[in-house]
Amino acid sequence: MLYLKRKIDTFLASWKTDADRKPILVKGPRQVGKTESVNRFAALNYQSVIYINFVEEPKYKTITADGYKAKDIVKNISRLDPSKRFIPNETLIFFDELQEFPEITTALKFFKLDGSFDVICSGSMLGINYKRIESNSVGYKTDYEMSSLDFEEYLWAKGYDDSFTEDMLEHMKQLIPFNQAEMNVCSSLFLDFCI
Repeated sequence: MLYLKRKIDTFLASWKTDADRKPILVKGPRQVGKTESVNRFAALNYQSVIYINFVEEPKYKTITADGYKAKDIVKNISRLDPSKRFIPNETLIFFDELQEFPEITTALKFFKLDGSFDVICSGSMLGINYKRIESNSVGYKTDYEMSSLDFEEYLWAKGYDDSFTEDMLEHMKQLIPFNQAEMNVCSSLFLDFCI
């Protein structure tokens, strides 16, 4: 399957190496690649990935029935699906479509304090749910705002490496005009990107 390199990839790799990492809340508009990016990162970095989509599987909205402590949520997920394996320090729990069950963000504090599992939440943050989510677990989560493919990510997808974008940026910072070949290529790429 084709995967487009995104800026969140670097963010997630850096987060994974932080010994004091907090659960992440990835927010942004619909259809910008949040789920695909997190799932790819999870598959490359964890022995076990617990993926819960609150739209596709609303039964998981009951996992906080015993409270918000990590052990209670893990217990309830295991009861709903005994095939899910929770391996301490080797498991990522990915709560997707968070806007359908914003209450789960209250548990982020308890997952951080427990420290046995990494947690990433993702969703399209719209309206009242966004305010409810933002007020939960303040200080116990890291926010990441994801947007549509930007021009640099588009260039990566077209096969250009960082040296191309760095050269383009240096031209702009130093106010050095592009030569005609560079201008033709960059203008064409930018027009394609805009379209």
